[in-house]
Amino acid sequence: MTSGLSGTAGELLFAVRGAGVRYDGVVALEGCDLEITAGERVAVIGPSGAGKSTLIALLNGMVAPTDGTVTALGCDLARAPARTARKVRRQIGTIYQHFDLVEELRVVHNVNAGRLGAWPFWRAALSLVRPSGVGEVRGALERVGIPEKLDARTSTLSGGQKQRVAVAKVLVQQPRAILADEPIASLDPRLGGEVIDLLTEISADLGTTLVTSLHDVTMALGRFERVVALRAGRIEFDRPPGAVSSGDIEDLYAAVEPAS
Repeated sequence: MTSGLSGTAGELLFAVRGAGVRYDGVVALEGCDLEITAGERVAVIGPSGAGKSTLIALLNGMVAPTDGTVTALGCDLARAPARTARKVRRQIGTIYQHFDLVEELRVVHNVNAGRLGAWPFWRAALSLVRPSGVGEVRGALERVGIPEKLDARTSTLSGGQKQRVAVAKVLVQQPRAILADEPIASLDPRLGGEVIDLLTEISADLGTTLVTSLHDVTMALGRFERVVALRAGRIEFDRPPGAVSSGDIEDLYAAVEPAS
């Protein structure tokens, strides 16, 4: 499976300029400046409540900044016409901690859900009876290592297999960027490592930008080429792993009042 949409290396995909987010007066993010270019693999780390999930939500347009601006693929999603914003969001795949799957549906249907935004209603409805694009679904499942689960009921899968289905669901979108919000928080370390290895391999092979929030610092430092650290809603540092010291990590996770 190839994307062809990932973009030229160095192309700016996400630009965060002085962005802040407040929920009912509580500051979740404040004064954030960040640029992410095509093909980068970025880990976002920080203590609980630092604003990692909020940053991911800013990038995919699920949350609008209360201060500053955020552009994705050159589009300010908070100000763009709804049709334009939907078109851009279809090029950004998001993977969540809790899989975002319908347990009672077969795997083929859950993977196909990644394409619902690009399909007319009639095709989406018909696909629930007779799955459409099965060849592409099978290709995505082969990519994530579980092609034999095509017709399995999703509720029968293990946690690691469900997360692989969630990755396949994003792959059929052929996105230019993949955002993963704590995708391994509910998995044991071995399975979590396998999922992160899968995501980074896909990013490297397809040239797809990957931004992943992680609670596992060792995994972030060992598998990504750039580490963005959040603390109390602010970007504490943004460096390659080799430039992050043990002191930096100790300071990052020192006791702090949660921002969100």
